[in-house]
Parts: sequence; structure tokens; C-alpha cells
Amino acid sequence: MATAKRSISFDPELLAEAERAAEAEPYAGNLSGLVNEALGRHLKLKGLRELLDDMDRELGPVPDAVRERVDREWPD
Repeated sequence: MATAKRSISFDPELLAEAERAAEAEPYAGNLSGLVNEALGRHLKLKGLRELLDDMDRELGPVPDAVRERVDREWPD
């Protein structure tokens, strides 16, 4: 996979936490791998949110009764 280098700034506390997380598997100290995975997940979630917003506009919001049933059947 080709890569591109960028210079980015981090909040120091967030960077320290990310560096600790990157020490674990599967990153083995590769902070870039952790950042790439996190960014990929963020973009996928953004796309899913946009899809759900489009569906709400097209079909209307999910009725409260359905939301309540789903919450009962699939609790957090």
C-alpha cells in the first residue's frame, strides 16, 4: 500500500494515550497504523450517518414505538 506523509498536530494528552494504545497488538508501536484505522472508522461512520440522514429525509424518522421495541430487544 502506498503512503503519503503529512505533518499533523495533536493534543499532547491525546497523543500520549494514542502512543500507549499503539503499543498493543495489532499495531506493535506503529502509531500511523492506529491513526489510519481510526480515521478509516471515522469516515465509514460519517458515511453511515449520511446514509441514515438521507433515509430519514426520504422515508421519515423511525417511529418511537419501533425505537422502543428495538431498545428492549437489543439493550446496550
